[in-house]
Amino acid sequence: MNDQPVPLTDQLANISPTIVVAVIAGFTLLRLMMSKLLHESWARTLSEICDTVTFVLALAFLLIRPFVAQAFYIPSESMVPTLQIGDRLIVDKMSFRFHDPERGDILVFAAPPEATGSPTLEQDYIKRCIGLPGEKVEIRGAKLRVGKEVFEPQGEDTNADVAHQALRDRLGISREKSIKFFKDYVLVNGTEKLMPQDIAQQFGQPGAEVELTPGAAVINGKPLEDTYTNEDPGYNMNELEVPPKCYFMMGDNRNHSADSHVWGKLEGRRIVGRGIVTFWPLTRLGRLR
Repeated sequence: MNDQPVPLTDQLANISPTIVVAVIAGFTLLRLMMSKLLHESWARTLSEICDTVTFVLALAFLLIRPFVAQAFYIPSESMVPTLQIGDRLIVDKMSFRFHDPERGDILVFAAPPEATGSPTLEQDYIKRCIGLPGEKVEIRGAKLRVGKEVFEPQGEDTNADVAHQALRDRLGISREKSIKFFKDYVLVNGTEKLMPQDIAQQFGQPGAEVELTPGAAVINGKPLEDTYTNEDPGYNMNELEVPPKCYFMMGDNRNHSADSHVWGKLEGRRIVGRGIVTFWPLTRLGRLR
């Protein structure tokens, strides 16, 4: 997550329960003060307003938000293209009381200290659940070979997006455009196809053999079909086994997400809920998948 300021509407939506209780207490006290003046029309009106505000605050902040649902604001690009910066979504907090998270669920959770760098900093993250308890997870970075030139991450390097960067450098592709490898072509920005023969030409080796190896999250030895991602990963991660009651989380924007490949497992007790629908902006209204 980044440090962009959270809009006032979202600050109000996530206001501390202590403040809510204090406001409710204030309106209740005002309501009691009005009880002796109910023969006056203005006092009855004010008393009814106090009752309404108290009921709405208690329902929304002390019942629905803690136990049922909560609004959440997206401040970073880590879940692009599924979620864009500025999106607002509803988080279901009830379903995990009845069943465990499943692979593919988009989860909001309290970030572990390994992610925030502080045992006291409270911050919510949103990522997709990739690895379940007991599963073995490995990340294989994208690999490009043009003739005898090979471009791939070396070892457990989480910062070396080598194959993608080679294409960006040789073909002048900007960072803002995504690059996704397939066996037979490279997809740029979700629309433009680069064929192997075109890549060989741009690398100054017309006619050379081009081998494209997509990056992938590998679960128990089987590459995951993650069609929702912005790019395939450009880094390697050695196989690890997800501990009991823990999960392996990744952002859909694989190469721009500080997730479990950086800070490790997520304990299930930290999960706040599951993102179910975006409600703002209206042009992006819809169910999350």
